[in-house]
Amino acid sequence: MSACAPQAAPPAVTAAPSVAVPPPPPPSGPLATETEYLGWKYFQVYCARCHGEDALGSLAAPDLTYALSPEGGVTRDSFAIVVRNGTTSKEMQGFARLLDDSLIGAIFAYVEARSQGRLARGRPTRAPI
Repeated sequence: MSACAPQAAPPAVTAAPSVAVPPPPPPSGPLATETEYLGWKYFQVYCARCHGEDALGSLAAPDLTYALSPEGGVTRDSFAIVVRNGTTSKEMQGFARLLDDSLIGAIFAYVEARSQGRLARGRPTRAPI
């Protein structure tokens, strides 16, 4: 075969038939409110390192889902005071310079929803705006 011999044309490329992609299934389980979702985001930044990704505690800090339960006895006000000022033992620093009262309230709302079992572990699904 000579180098100048004509070569066969490559096969024609045809597009795959279009297939309708079904919409994703609706999320299972309850949806987080905007406040709870905001609280989850700030919890991940400031709290998860010690209290665990899902607020279940670690060797470094307590389980906040238990703390906010009726047995744990932590109220919205006492939660805000500890987050703002830290603990008297200095095991936890205060976050007053980093978190205002509305953000502390959002974190409380997220942990409370986890404590009540309304939000599952992991990243919550946002409710539509």
